[in-house]
Amino acid sequence: MISVIIPTYNSSLTLKECLDAVFNSNFKNFEVIMISDNSIDNSVQIAKQYQCRIIELPQNKGPAFARNVGADSAKGDLLFFIDSDVIIKDNALVHINDTFDNKEINVVQGIYSHNPTYKNIVTQYQQSFYCYYTWHENKEHTSTLVSMCFAIRKKLFLDCKGFNTKIKSATAEDEEFGYNLIDKGNKILISRELNVEHRVNYTLKKFIKRNFTMYFETMKSFLRNKSYFKKFKQKNYSNVIIGLPLSGLIMLTLITMIFNLNEIILIIFSMLNIIFLLLHFKFIKFVSLTKGPLTGFGIMMICYLDSFLMLIGVFCAHVSYIVGRKY
Repeated sequence: MISVIIPTYNSSLTLKECLDAVFNSNFKNFEVIMISDNSIDNSVQIAKQYQCRIIELPQNKGPAFARNVGADSAKGDLLFFIDSDVIIKDNALVHINDTFDNKEINVVQGIYSHNPTYKNIVTQYQQSFYCYYTWHENKEHTSTLVSMCFAIRKKLFLDCKGFNTKIKSATAEDEEFGYNLIDKGNKILISRELNVEHRVNYTLKKFIKRNFTMYFETMKSFLRNKSYFKKFKQKNYSNVIIGLPLSGLIMLTLITMIFNLNEIILIIFSMLNIIFLLLHFKFIKFVSLTKGPLTGFGIMMICYLDSFLMLIGVFCAHVSYIVGRKY
C-alpha cells in the first residue's frame, strides 16, 4: 500500500484540485492522510468530501511536524509526500509502485513540470530555477531533497527519525533530511516521469519574503550541521554560489558610483556584470528557449534580485547564529 501524505495549512485554494488528482489515480491500493496544521480556512471541510483520513493538529507546528505525524499513522510501507498545491498525474502512484519493486531504490524525488507558463515573472523564475538547477537533466540522483513530491520506504523514514521538527517553517527541513538520508548511504533517485504541476503564484513581495527566509533558514541549517561543504560540492549549483560574492561586489560598486563616478569604477562595474551574466547565461538561455526571449530577459533581472536576497540571507544567518540563535 502507498500512503499519500498531504500536510495542509489554509490550503483551500488548491486542495480540491490536489485531491481530485490523487483520487483519479490509476492505482487503487492507497490511502490518503491529510494533516491540517491548525488551518483556519475550510481545508478540513474540503478534505471531508473525499475518502481521506484527516488529522487535525490543535496547534500550528509546521510542515516538518505535520509530515512526521502523517508518517507515524500511515498503514502503507511506501510513503508518498506531496504538498497541497501539487497536482500529480493519474499514473503517478503506478509509477511509484513499479519503481519501488527495485529493492535497491529507497527514495524517489519527483520534479516540477516545466510545461506551465506563469504570468508572474518571479513565479516563472522560481519554477525554472528548480527545473534547471535542482533537477538538471544530466543528473540521475539529487543531493537536495525537495519535499513537495517525493516517495520513501516507511521503514527508512522512521529509522532516520523523519524531519527536524525544530524547523517550524517550510524552509530547510527537507534539504536537511535529504543530507541525513545520503549520510546513511542512500541515493535519492530523480524520477522525471514523476513530474507534477505546481499551483502557485508569487507576488514580488511574497517572493522576496519567501526567498530571504529560505536562504536565512537554510544557511542556519548548514551552520548547525556543518553541511555547507555539501552544497559547495554540488556542481549544478556552482555558478549560483560563485555569483554570490559577485552580487555583493556589484552592489558595493553601485553604491560607490553614487558618490564617486569615474571611468575606472564604471569599467569595474561593467566587468562584474558581464561575469555575473555569463555565470547565469545557460539558465537564462534555458528559459528563453522554453518560454520565449522576453521571459528570458525578465528572468535575467530576477537573477540579480535572487542573488542579492541569497547574499543578505546568508549574512543575516551568520549574525543570528553567532549571537546564539541556532534556530
